[in-house]
Amino acid sequence: MRNIFLMTRQWVLIASLLLVASCAAAPNQVGLGESQLPLARAKGVSVQNLFVATSRLRSDDAAEFFSGERSRVMGLVNVDVTIPPNHQVGQIEQPDSGKSDIAKHFTIARPLLFENSAAFRANLNQALAQRPRGDRSVLVFVHGYNTNFSAAVLRMAQFVHDTGFKGVPVLFTWASRGRALDYVYDINSALQARFYLLELSRILADTKAESFSVVAHSMGNLVTLEAMTALEKQKFRARAPLNSIILAAPDVDFDLFVEHIRELGRLRGKIFVLVSKDDKALTLSRRIAGGVSRAGATDPEKLAALGLRVVDLSKIQDRSSTNHSKFADSPEIVQLVGRGINAGNTLSTTATGPTQATVGSVFRGFTRIPSSLGSVLTVAN
Repeated sequence: MRNIFLMTRQWVLIASLLLVASCAAAPNQVGLGESQLPLARAKGVSVQNLFVATSRLRSDDAAEFFSGERSRVMGLVNVDVTIPPNHQVGQIEQPDSGKSDIAKHFTIARPLLFENSAAFRANLNQALAQRPRGDRSVLVFVHGYNTNFSAAVLRMAQFVHDTGFKGVPVLFTWASRGRALDYVYDINSALQARFYLLELSRILADTKAESFSVVAHSMGNLVTLEAMTALEKQKFRARAPLNSIILAAPDVDFDLFVEHIRELGRLRGKIFVLVSKDDKALTLSRRIAGGVSRAGATDPEKLAALGLRVVDLSKIQDRSSTNHSKFADSPEIVQLVGRGINAGNTLSTTATGPTQATVGSVFRGFTRIPSSLGSVLTVAN
C-alpha cells in the first residue's frame, strides 16, 4: 500500500511539473484575423505564408481547424500568419486573455485546404517560382510535444520571420493533443506520424525546390529520425540536395538516438544537434522514461563522438522557465540559425572563416572542442 502511495505521489509531482515545463500550447485561433488582413497590411503588419502537412484529424471547431486526434489521411493546407509591427525577436505575442488584436498579436488567417497532393505541389511550385534563383529552397519544421495546431503554426511563423528565411516554409504538424498530461499519447502520435512525414518527403522531392533544410524540435525529433531512417534504408533521393538537418533539444531516448544516427551514415555531416544541460523539460522526460538520458541533454562530446556537429546552448540565457526552446526563443540563437540556413551551411562549426565572424558578431564568447569525428561549439551571450 505504501508503494502504491509513493508511486501515485511521484506521478502527481511529475504531472504538476510537466504542466510548467512542457512546450506551451496556444489557444485555438485559426481564421480569426482573416477579415482584417487587407487593413493589417496597410498598418505595417507582416504576413507570413506557410504550407502545412498534418497527420491530425479535422476538427468540428472552425477556430481549431485540426484537432489533436489522429487521422488516417494526411491533410494539406496553406495559411497566413499575421505578425504585429511591435514584434520582438524570439517572442510570439499573444493576449493574456480574450480575442487577439491583429495590431498587437500573432493571428492565423485564410486557411486553405487542398483537395489532393497535386494541388499542394502546384501551389508550392508557384510560391517557389515567385522567388529569385538562389532563394527557391524549402524549410521543413517539425514541432514538439504538447503543441496544438495553432501553437505549431505560430511557432513556425515566428521562427521563419525571425530567421529571415527567404524560401518556402513547410510545417509538418503531427497529432499532439496539446495537453501536458498526454505525454504517452503524444509519443505514440509521433510514431504514427512518421508514415505521413515519409509521404510529405516524397511530395516535396517532386517539387522544383533548389534545396531543402529540416528543423525539428523536442519530440518532433522522434518523428524526423524515424522518417529519415526509413528513407535512408529505401535509398530514397530527392532531386535537390538536403543542406542541413537541425535537431533542437531532441526529446529522444539516447540509446534510440544512437541507433538512428548509425543508420544515417551519409547524412551525419549534415546534422547539427542543439543541446542544453539546463533543459528542465528534458530532465522531466528522463524521469518518465526510467532514467534514460534524452539526446538533447546528453554530454555534447558523446554526441560529437557519433560524428555529429553539436552546438551547446547551456550558457545561453533564455526568457522561458524551462530552457527547452532556445533555438527559437533566444534572439541570438534564432538569428544565428537563420544566417546559417540562408547561407546553406547551417551552423558550421569550423574554427575559422565566415562562421567565426558570425558567432563573434552575435555572442560575447564561444569555444570549439574538436572531436575525432564531430565537433562541439559552445556559445554564450
